[in-house]
Amino acid sequence: MVALKDGGAALTSNQPLEPELIQRAVSGDPDAFAALYDTYIERIYRFIFFRVGDEPTAEDLTSQVFLKAWNNLSSYQVRGLPFSAWLFRIARNSVIDYYRTFKETTPLEPGILSEPDPAADVDEVVGQQLQAEEIRLALQHLTEDQRHVLTLRFIEGLTTEEVAQVLGKRAGAIRALQMRGLQALAEIFGSNDEPDPKGF
Repeated sequence: MVALKDGGAALTSNQPLEPELIQRAVSGDPDAFAALYDTYIERIYRFIFFRVGDEPTAEDLTSQVFLKAWNNLSSYQVRGLPFSAWLFRIARNSVIDYYRTFKETTPLEPGILSEPDPAADVDEVVGQQLQAEEIRLALQHLTEDQRHVLTLRFIEGLTTEEVAQVLGKRAGAIRALQMRGLQALAEIFGSNDEPDPKGF
Protein backbone atom coordinates (compact mmCIF):
# COMPACT_ATOMS: atom_id res chain seq x y z
CA MET A 1 0.00 0.00 0.00
CA VAL A 2 1.05 3.62 0.23
CA ALA A 3 4.16 4.37 2.25
CA LEU A 4 3.70 7.01 4.93
CA LYS A 5 6.98 8.80 4.43
CA ASP A 6 7.01 8.97 0.64
CA GLY A 7 5.48 12.04 -0.95
CA GLY A 8 4.55 10.40 -4.23
CA ALA A 9 6.55 9.76 -7.36
CA ALA A 10 8.74 12.76 -8.11
CA LEU A 11 9.12 14.09 -11.62
CA THR A 12 12.44 12.90 -13.02
CA SER A 13 14.87 14.89 -15.14
CA ASN A 14 13.64 12.95 -18.18
CA GLN A 15 10.06 14.11 -17.66
CA PRO A 16 8.63 17.50 -18.66
CA LEU A 17 8.24 20.10 -15.92
CA GLU A 18 4.89 20.08 -14.13
CA PRO A 19 3.51 23.26 -15.80
CA GLU A 20 4.09 21.66 -19.19
CA LEU A 21 2.45 18.43 -18.06
CA ILE A 22 -0.54 20.37 -16.75
CA GLN A 23 -0.89 22.29 -20.00
CA ARG A 24 -0.73 19.08 -22.01
CA ALA A 25 -3.23 17.39 -19.69
CA VAL A 26 -5.61 20.34 -20.02
CA SER A 27 -5.32 19.88 -23.78
CA GLY A 28 -6.49 16.28 -23.37
CA ASP A 29 -3.17 14.41 -23.29
CA PRO A 30 -3.81 11.25 -21.20
CA ASP A 31 -0.09 10.48 -20.87
CA ALA A 32 0.55 13.88 -19.28
CA PHE A 33 -2.30 13.33 -16.84
CA ALA A 34 -0.93 9.86 -16.05
CA ALA A 35 2.40 11.45 -15.10
CA LEU A 36 0.60 13.90 -12.80
CA TYR A 37 -1.38 10.98 -11.36
CA ASP A 38 1.84 9.12 -10.55
CA THR A 39 3.23 12.24 -8.88
CA TYR A 40 0.26 12.89 -6.58
CA ILE A 41 -1.50 9.53 -6.07
CA GLU A 42 0.22 8.62 -2.79
CA ARG A 43 -0.22 12.06 -1.24
CA ILE A 44 -3.92 12.23 -2.12
CA TYR A 45 -4.51 8.67 -0.88
CA ARG A 46 -2.70 9.38 2.38
CA PHE A 47 -4.69 12.58 2.99
CA ILE A 48 -7.97 10.74 2.43
CA PHE A 49 -6.98 7.69 4.48
CA PHE A 50 -6.15 9.86 7.50
CA ARG A 51 -9.67 11.27 7.22
CA VAL A 52 -11.72 8.10 6.63
CA GLY A 53 -9.54 5.43 8.30
CA ASP A 54 -10.53 2.67 5.89
CA GLU A 55 -8.31 1.45 3.04
CA PRO A 56 -10.99 0.37 0.52
CA THR A 57 -12.92 3.60 1.06
CA ALA A 58 -9.75 5.67 0.76
CA GLU A 59 -8.81 3.89 -2.46
CA ASP A 60 -12.28 4.42 -3.91
CA LEU A 61 -12.35 8.11 -2.99
CA THR A 62 -8.84 8.59 -4.37
CA SER A 63 -9.96 7.15 -7.69
CA GLN A 64 -12.93 9.50 -7.67
CA VAL A 65 -10.66 12.48 -7.02
CA PHE A 66 -8.55 11.81 -10.09
CA LEU A 67 -11.60 11.08 -12.22
CA LYS A 68 -13.10 14.41 -11.17
CA ALA A 69 -9.78 16.13 -11.84
CA TRP A 70 -9.57 14.64 -15.34
CA ASN A 71 -13.16 15.59 -16.12
CA ASN A 72 -12.67 19.16 -14.88
CA LEU A 73 -9.18 19.96 -16.15
CA SER A 74 -10.57 22.43 -18.66
CA SER A 75 -11.68 24.67 -15.79
CA TYR A 76 -8.50 24.28 -13.71
CA GLN A 77 -6.51 27.30 -14.89
CA VAL A 78 -9.45 29.63 -14.37
CA ARG A 79 -9.34 28.82 -10.65
CA GLY A 80 -5.86 30.30 -10.25
CA LEU A 81 -4.73 27.60 -7.78
CA PRO A 82 -1.50 25.60 -7.81
CA PHE A 83 -2.29 22.16 -9.24
CA SER A 84 -1.51 20.45 -5.91
CA ALA A 85 -3.86 22.78 -4.01
CA TRP A 86 -6.56 22.17 -6.63
CA LEU A 87 -6.24 18.38 -6.21
CA PHE A 88 -6.31 18.56 -2.42
CA ARG A 89 -9.41 20.76 -2.58
CA ILE A 90 -11.14 18.10 -4.69
CA ALA A 91 -10.00 15.45 -2.18
CA ARG A 92 -11.29 17.49 0.77
CA ASN A 93 -14.67 18.00 -0.90
CA SER A 94 -14.85 14.28 -1.72
CA VAL A 95 -14.31 13.40 1.95
CA ILE A 96 -16.99 15.90 3.01
CA ASP A 97 -19.43 14.46 0.45
CA TYR A 98 -18.63 10.95 1.68
CA TYR A 99 -19.56 11.80 5.27
CA ARG A 100 -22.65 13.69 4.16
CA THR A 101 -23.80 10.61 2.28
CA PHE A 102 -23.18 8.02 4.97
CA LYS A 103 -23.65 10.26 8.04
CA GLU A 104 -22.08 7.78 10.42
CA THR A 105 -18.35 7.89 11.06
CA THR A 106 -16.39 4.99 9.60
CA PRO A 107 -15.38 2.53 12.37
CA LEU A 108 -11.88 3.38 13.50
CA GLU A 109 -10.27 0.00 12.96
CA PRO A 110 -6.50 -0.16 12.57
CA GLY A 111 -5.38 -0.55 8.98
CA ILE A 112 -2.11 -1.31 7.24
CA LEU A 113 -0.65 2.09 6.40
CA SER A 114 2.15 0.81 4.18
CA GLU A 115 3.69 -2.33 2.80
CA PRO A 116 6.66 -3.25 5.02
CA ASP A 117 10.09 -2.99 3.47
CA PRO A 118 11.55 -6.55 3.57
CA ALA A 119 14.94 -5.07 4.44
CA ALA A 120 13.59 -2.87 7.23
CA ASP A 121 13.76 -3.73 10.91
CA VAL A 122 10.44 -5.31 11.96
CA ASP A 123 10.28 -3.39 15.24
CA GLU A 124 10.89 -0.11 13.41
CA VAL A 125 8.17 -0.82 10.84
CA VAL A 126 5.64 -1.79 13.52
CA GLY A 127 6.58 1.25 15.59
CA GLN A 128 6.06 3.60 12.66
CA GLN A 129 2.68 2.07 11.85
CA LEU A 130 1.50 2.22 15.46
CA GLN A 131 2.59 5.85 15.73
CA ALA A 132 0.78 6.73 12.50
CA GLU A 133 -2.37 4.94 13.68
CA GLU A 134 -2.21 6.70 17.06
CA ILE A 135 -1.99 10.07 15.31
CA ARG A 136 -4.85 9.21 12.96
CA LEU A 137 -7.10 8.22 15.85
CA ALA A 138 -6.17 11.35 17.80
CA LEU A 139 -7.05 13.52 14.80
CA GLN A 140 -10.63 12.24 14.98
CA HIS A 141 -11.08 14.24 18.22
CA LEU A 142 -10.33 17.57 16.51
CA THR A 143 -12.68 19.80 14.56
CA GLU A 144 -12.98 19.15 10.84
CA ASP A 145 -10.96 22.26 9.93
CA GLN A 146 -8.24 21.40 12.45
CA ARG A 147 -7.97 17.88 11.02
CA HIS A 148 -7.64 19.22 7.49
CA VAL A 149 -5.02 21.78 8.49
CA LEU A 150 -2.82 19.38 10.46
CA THR A 151 -3.08 16.64 7.83
CA LEU A 152 -2.16 18.99 4.99
CA ARG A 153 0.59 20.78 6.94
CA PHE A 154 2.37 17.93 8.68
CA ILE A 155 1.44 14.76 6.80
CA GLU A 156 1.46 16.19 3.27
CA GLY A 157 3.96 18.98 3.87
CA LEU A 158 2.00 21.86 2.34
CA THR A 159 2.92 25.41 3.34
CA THR A 160 0.54 27.59 5.31
CA GLU A 161 -0.25 29.55 2.15
CA GLU A 162 -0.97 26.37 0.18
CA VAL A 163 -3.28 25.07 2.91
CA ALA A 164 -5.07 28.42 2.87
CA GLN A 165 -5.67 28.00 -0.87
CA VAL A 166 -6.96 24.46 -0.43
CA LEU A 167 -9.38 25.41 2.34
CA GLY A 168 -10.30 28.83 0.99
CA LYS A 169 -9.20 30.63 4.16
CA ARG A 170 -6.69 33.33 5.07
CA ALA A 171 -3.18 32.29 6.13
CA GLY A 172 -3.76 33.81 9.57
CA ALA A 173 -6.82 31.61 10.07
CA ILE A 174 -4.79 28.55 9.07
CA ARG A 175 -2.09 29.40 11.62
CA ALA A 176 -4.74 29.80 14.33
CA LEU A 177 -6.34 26.45 13.43
CA GLN A 178 -2.90 24.83 13.44
CA MET A 179 -2.08 26.20 16.90
CA ARG A 180 -5.43 25.12 18.38
CA GLY A 181 -5.15 21.70 16.75
CA LEU A 182 -1.64 21.13 18.10
CA GLN A 183 -2.75 22.24 21.56
CA ALA A 184 -5.66 19.80 21.42
CA LEU A 185 -3.33 16.98 20.36
CA ALA A 186 -0.97 17.84 23.21
CA GLU A 187 -3.85 17.40 25.66
CA ILE A 188 -4.90 14.14 24.00
CA PHE A 189 -1.37 12.75 24.25
CA GLY A 190 -1.16 13.89 27.87
CA SER A 191 1.75 16.26 27.34
CA ASN A 192 2.28 19.87 28.34
CA ASP A 193 4.31 20.43 25.20
CA GLU A 194 2.96 20.69 21.67
CA PRO A 195 3.50 17.57 19.55
CA ASP A 196 6.61 17.75 17.40
CA PRO A 197 5.44 18.26 13.80
CA LYS A 198 8.28 15.96 12.70
CA GLY A 199 6.39 13.16 14.42
CA PHE A 200 3.75 13.43 11.73
